[in-house]
Amino acid sequence: MMRHHPCLRRNTTSWTKLRRHILLQLNRGENRHFLARSLFFAQQGELAVGDLPGLINKASCLSLLSNAVLIWNTVQFEKIVTQLRSQGHTVQNEDLAHVTPLLFGHIIPHGAYFTNQPDLRG
Repeated sequence: MMRHHPCLRRNTTSWTKLRRHILLQLNRGENRHFLARSLFFAQQGELAVGDLPGLINKASCLSLLSNAVLIWNTVQFEKIVTQLRSQGHTVQNEDLAHVTPLLFGHIIPHGAYFTNQPDLRG
């Protein structure tokens, strides 16, 4: 006799929960790909290297850059939530469960970069 997972019972509540869970995971995956595509602009989203070491290098760099954006966003979200709560605003943990660190509209991957370097021209 085959046993079914409790989530798969044919009642409306279980199927609704399962569909929501699957949709949430799909959205996370798609958002991760959108982030990577926006950061990987040099060859319009294509890894156009013929050799395996070059391909692995580009994929690793893209993964590192994507993770840096996720960490930056997570730290900034924490600062914002802490500031809002210290100012007396109510921020529910249940609401934070729907916030994603996969946002990238504020990232300028091929814009102007400013550094504070000394003049070395002599």
